[in-house]
Amino acid sequence: MKNPPSAGFWSSFNKSIRRLISSCLHWAPLWAPLVLLLQITFLGLRPALQERSRLAAERPEVEARHFNSKVDKEREERTNKAWQDPMFKARKERQWYREYEDQKSKLKAQLPQEGEGNSTPVPSTDSR
Repeated sequence: MKNPPSAGFWSSFNKSIRRLISSCLHWAPLWAPLVLLLQITFLGLRPALQERSRLAAERPEVEARHFNSKVDKEREERTNKAWQDPMFKARKERQWYREYEDQKSKLKAQLPQEGEGNSTPVPSTDSR
């Protein structure tokens, strides 16, 4: 039995594919690192460089917020420490009492004094 004419085509096609694969494997030490370098450059290095520049642009704002937070924290710690001191508490209470008394005397000064002749009695609204 003879081989059909298409059998020659397939055998030459198979030889071509084998030759191509053999050639690719022969040159693999050259193209494999190049492919890896291109992949790192375009898929890894470029986005990393873009992210670095974005972070560098945001750095002053973040540092300013950090500084403000640190100042606020130190101020709150000093306030907390002061409130733990009994002398500070007593001083604040005296200050509040003094402010209360000042406010009370100002309000008293605004009210009409009892026993003065110029105050007119308020008419009664009781209809009984």
